[in-house]
Amino acid sequence: MLVVSLILGIFVVKIGMDNSKSNQYTKEILQELREIKEILREER
Repeated sequence: MLVVSLILGIFVVKIGMDNSKSNQYTKEILQELREIKEILREER
């Protein structure tokens, strides 16, 4: 039982780390899109 809960805990931590990485990528992509919009607005 202890081994099973340890393995589950490791999976949860790993999934959490992957989520935070993808959140970081999402934030960077959104920031890039905002900058592109600003550049397009300035060119008009």
